Amino acid sequence: MRSAAYFGDVSVENWKQAGLLKPSVIKPIFTTIEKGLVLRKLGHMGEKDLSALQEALKTILGNQ
Repeated sequence: MRSAAYFGDVSVENWKQAGLLKPSVIKPIFTTIEKGLVLRKLGHMGEKDLSALQEALKTILGNQ
């Protein structure tokens, strides 16, 4: 598993179950992508990883 190295990074613990190809880290970078540019959906996050992401977003956005 890749470890979170920077503030706001979240390691995806259940990356295989999420449908990801390799151990992954979610980076706190916000952007928008046109729907037509998305080629395919890899999978979806489990509850534990989704909860970790939500907590990181609260910290980054100052909404504790």
